[in-house]
Amino acid sequence: MPTSFAIAPLEPGSAEAENARTFCLRIIRDFYGIDYNSDWHADLDTLTGFAERGWYSARNGGGFRIVRDDANTIIATGGFYDLVRKPGTAARLADRHGAAKTCQIARVYLDPAVRGKGLGSRIVAALEADARVSGYDTAYLHADAQTPATLSFWSGRDYREFGRFSYPSPSGGIDTSVDFDKIL
Repeated sequence: MPTSFAIAPLEPGSAEAENARTFCLRIIRDFYGIDYNSDWHADLDTLTGFAERGWYSARNGGGFRIVRDDANTIIATGGFYDLVRKPGTAARLADRHGAAKTCQIARVYLDPAVRGKGLGSRIVAALEADARVSGYDTAYLHADAQTPATLSFWSGRDYREFGRFSYPSPSGGIDTSVDFDKIL
């Protein structure tokens, strides 16, 4: 655990972007048991491309943050992007969010060694502040219904659960996610 945290912005296409993408994919594999899937991880793929096409690029209404430990290893991430990047989700939520400018909070991941120590809350606060500066009214996110600690984390940050949706799982079954949002 670092002696102090620097929650630093990350610009897509930067030299650090591949390290952030690799960290996120490792957490997804280790925590959720999901390997890389180009459909589900398209946002992460844009981290390493040209910034003008990046979902998390400031010029596209997004932002991404990383935290490094004392050995300069990434130990936490988080980002947000304009919900228009996911047209199906935006359409599904249109009645709920109406004309509000909505971002999706995504990829808030912490190395297991640093969970439960307040770092996640600090990352979310930084992302929310960045989103407000970028002109967003509402933050949306979804979380796996099978992860009670994650659901509790978001509820504890004043995100309101408002629905659930099911989708095909990588194992061939059906998984469920929980919808959350918060007025910024």
